[in-house]
Amino acid sequence: MDIYLLAFLLIVLIGSVTVYIYYLKEKHAHLNTIERGFCPKCQQDSIVMTDKRAGGSCGTKLVTYECEICGYTNSFSVDESCSGGCR
Repeated sequence: MDIYLLAFLLIVLIGSVTVYIYYLKEKHAHLNTIERGFCPKCQQDSIVMTDKRAGGSCGTKLVTYECEICGYTNSFSVDESCSGGCR
């Protein structure tokens, strides 16, 4: 392979990883704001949980929140610990 092709692929890989890390940090900040009861977009206390799905009694759950004022909607994958053990 050509050295320029390898350099280009390395730049694309580093850029992709950097963008994904930024995306995860922003998503985490939104979830922290929602857990305090506020909408990350309009900063009002009008955020409600509209959907909660789980694959079983323990583990990861998909939680969807929606703002009643501005219409902000986002889904988060939340890991909830088990009480009493999984079966």
